[in-house]
Amino acid sequence: MSTNKLLDNINMMHNHELIGLSKNRFLPEDLQLAIAKHPYKRAHTYLADNPGLAKSARDYMWSDRCNSGYALKTDLISAGHYLDEPEKYSELYDRYKSRWANSSWRFERAFLHPGWNPHKRVSATPSDLLRQIYTEKYEPLFRSTPMMSGGYWFNGVPKHTLRSFAEHPNCDLQLAIMLSTCGEPSVEKAAFQKIVQLSK
Repeated sequence: MSTNKLLDNINMMHNHELIGLSKNRFLPEDLQLAIAKHPYKRAHTYLADNPGLAKSARDYMWSDRCNSGYALKTDLISAGHYLDEPEKYSELYDRYKSRWANSSWRFERAFLHPGWNPHKRVSATPSDLLRQIYTEKYEPLFRSTPMMSGGYWFNGVPKHTLRSFAEHPNCDLQLAIMLSTCGEPSVEKAAFQKIVQLSK
């Protein structure tokens, strides 16, 4: 089927057809843009995860013309589509930091964990932003709550989330030192390992 025919019929497609196209990493740029401009939000989610996403479609989906919320933006960051534009990480955090509690898993996936995109499995959150996230979103919990550690949680925070700070490729010496005194042994161990690595 020709690209023109697909473009001409994009608004007549069923949801599963749009999703199928969104997943195709060889999808031409004009079709990607057409899907990005289509109102079906779930197709946008699959398109954001597409390793072949064109910059024009990526930037349109980031814009408020497509969606003024944070969900799609976190998906784009998580998939590694802005690895070379660290200012987007800061833009996302600064604009939506008040929404962190609403979907902490989305923000943690975007800023702390490697992206889901197998071709770009790396997180590029800048060092200064990592420190800011830690001191604004997590450190206050440790300082205001009696130390409680056991199983999966530490003071209401998943331990693996805290270890993600220490294990992040952009964790700098200042953040590693802060983490090394947080009070959770597994996190402190990861932080000490990072300190040794950075001190070589």
